[in-house]
Amino acid sequence: MDQPKLFCSKPFEWLEVGRDNVHLCCAAWLPVPVGSFPEQSFSEIWNSQKAQDVRRSILDGSFRHCTRHCPWLSKPDGTGSVQRVEDVTEPHLREAIDKQLEVLPFGPRRINCSFDRSCNLSCPSCRRSVLVETDAEAQILAIQAGLAADILGSQAEYLSITGSGDAFGSPYFRDWLLRMRADEMPAMKCIHLHTNGLLWRPEIWNKIDPGVRGLIRSAEVSIDAATADTYQLNRRGGRWDRLQESLAFISGLRREGPLRYLKIHMVVQANNFREMPAFVEIGKKLGVDMVYFSQLADWGAMSPIELSRRTVQRSFHPDHAEFRALLQHPGLQDPVVDLGNLREYAGQA
Repeated sequence: MDQPKLFCSKPFEWLEVGRDNVHLCCAAWLPVPVGSFPEQSFSEIWNSQKAQDVRRSILDGSFRHCTRHCPWLSKPDGTGSVQRVEDVTEPHLREAIDKQLEVLPFGPRRINCSFDRSCNLSCPSCRRSVLVETDAEAQILAIQAGLAADILGSQAEYLSITGSGDAFGSPYFRDWLLRMRADEMPAMKCIHLHTNGLLWRPEIWNKIDPGVRGLIRSAEVSIDAATADTYQLNRRGGRWDRLQESLAFISGLRREGPLRYLKIHMVVQANNFREMPAFVEIGKKLGVDMVYFSQLADWGAMSPIELSRRTVQRSFHPDHAEFRALLQHPGLQDPVVDLGNLREYAGQA
């Protein structure tokens, strides 16, 4: 039987803004950069020759620029960005498919900010020490200003802060949130915050303009543990008791508004995979919409020996068989669970 032709919406909606390069998806899944700011404006980058080539690879069904690590390519069921071509119904995406558009007459609708790695933690899977990017302050502020002038005031509907650090641990992202005004982003429907949660507390939240607070409708909290001891190992510099206070506050925002979607995230590795069922129970008690698991990736922060020791998903790891067996645990079959790019190990590829 012929495989159905697939379509990914990301290169037709998404702008992943890094410090040096701009991509049309997460760079780990689609590593081809399509431009660089300020050498080009964001509008120019959006329809650059490289952007056109990436879109061509989607329209012709080859996905030749994408990596096998993309969780949506492993689960093209319409719940993510990848779906069958015939199932696409959004008018602007349908137009791009039917007319085979590589140059788009509309701008990006979804923006992910990955241009500041500042964070209040130094998690071993991500970095070796606490990083606040003071040396790059001028560049970070210039990118923020460029986005505000060229993108956010037009068709952008979704803004994600941040794919690189912490929304509150970065002074630049935190101050940007405090400066924002809803009337300067007329098409904005959702601001998404990605955070470790520790600094998301009432004293900061209440300083954000009420109109902007009303747009913060989605959040992901990275935790990587279900116990205090494991948390201290994987979230270096964090405090489990303080996290519980912040999670209670964030959960209240999901229960009472304005949050409409809340996800917690565990990067699975050798020292926490046995806590996956307990992590699901934490999510259910918090009333989250998704408990998300993902593979440990190599971000250059660990030595090859340490990376090998932690990557339990690799077949050579001594705990790999136990890990695969645990993926069949009844708790991990709960509808709230998404195994992301671990699905292949659970027989869900």
